[in-house]
Amino acid sequence: MNLTLLLPWFPIILAVGVAGRLLGKTRGIGIGIACALFWIVLAQAGSNHAVWTDPWIVVSLITGSLAIIAMGAWSADVALDGTPTAVNSTPTTSANAPRTAATTSAPDPRDGAPPEDLDWAFDQFNDWLETHRHDRNPWPAFDGFLRSVLNRCCGATHVKPYRVLTDSDELVPLTDADSLGNPPALSARGGILGHVSTTGRSFLADDPGHGEFVDRLARASSDPPAWCFAVRSGTCRIGVVTVGRLDIAPEHHRAVLRTAEGLVNLWWALVAEACRCRETEIVDPASGVLTRDAFLAASETTLRESYALGEPVAMAAVALEHLRELNDTGRWDLANELVREVCGEIRRKLRLDDCVGRFDGSRFLLLLRRVDSELASLIVSQLMRQLTDLCADEQRWGVSVVVRCGVVGSGNGQPGVRDLITRAIECCHDARRDNIVIASDLGSPSVSAEAVV
Repeated sequence: MNLTLLLPWFPIILAVGVAGRLLGKTRGIGIGIACALFWIVLAQAGSNHAVWTDPWIVVSLITGSLAIIAMGAWSADVALDGTPTAVNSTPTTSANAPRTAATTSAPDPRDGAPPEDLDWAFDQFNDWLETHRHDRNPWPAFDGFLRSVLNRCCGATHVKPYRVLTDSDELVPLTDADSLGNPPALSARGGILGHVSTTGRSFLADDPGHGEFVDRLARASSDPPAWCFAVRSGTCRIGVVTVGRLDIAPEHHRAVLRTAEGLVNLWWALVAEACRCRETEIVDPASGVLTRDAFLAASETTLRESYALGEPVAMAAVALEHLRELNDTGRWDLANELVREVCGEIRRKLRLDDCVGRFDGSRFLLLLRRVDSELASLIVSQLMRQLTDLCADEQRWGVSVVVRCGVVGSGNGQPGVRDLITRAIECCHDARRDNIVIASDLGSPSVSAEAVV
């Protein structure tokens, strides 16, 4: 842990220790969670948002955060002289003795969650993350995890977690995160969910603290929640969790609910970070398509599914000639911009179950399902018209980039992924040798350069 993280950590953990001693174990844990989140945000701001790129710093942040939370719990069980406190004992005072600060600071036993439930929640998340962190889409499993934890710790039922779409004012169920279809969406600006999402303030039914108008807004909902809170990432709201029913009395368990909100925020952030880390391993940052290894793995799965259904497949290799001139002359940003736009055109042309990957610096691979060589050549020829127009703009790129393509099909056999890639690249070399745009493994005439102009 470097000094940038360590210097603010010491006063924060000391403050949490004092708060835990004065307020009790449950509130101490709640304050510890809040201070741990504050420390993470402070460390991120002080490091120009580069803390998540270093694995050691991420480990330090997680360890330091757990230490802060543990301090809040431990300090409540230790007296100022270092001896353990009797949590369940009641100090004996005379009937006429004045109430002291020590007696009034004792927490209401109804205001705390059972410590074993909180310990269980921490252990459960560690086990869950270890199991699901490498899932392609861990959010549906995380949805189920949140439901079980909130039910056990808070008696919550009818739990519905939503994520806030970054490009619109909509809420989508967490079970549909990254879904290829059109999942049902709710407004992130309307109703009680919109109020919580926009303001970041939690809602509890029959709570006099939030005012008459919020009560009226909740009653106008077709399914008013008993509890609703926002999930934050810094100052942004990235999710909303609604609970239809609470089996505990909120007025006596506010600390429990606040602790649960802090835990959900922390866990949500860790799952999102695990997804981002995984994405950097499988998605090429410059092009936005799969890396070579990820493409090979996805193509193996696609081929097995297609061959099992008796479907043909086709492989296309697209090469950008003269792209290296941009990199050799120091125009890397321009080269990356061209690659991004080329891959954007490719993704728009292909279907959702087709695969696209970057093979190397200037070559890209396309795996097309349910097409033979001839049909694939027709599809690719339309794509090549658009790519040729884009890459031939010498005024914009400073060089005329030539696009060529090789297309092969699986035919009547079941060739492997590497065999298809090798043959597609060979056809691409043939296209360059013959000065044509598309070369196919069929004996039919290839598409000439004039055909795509």
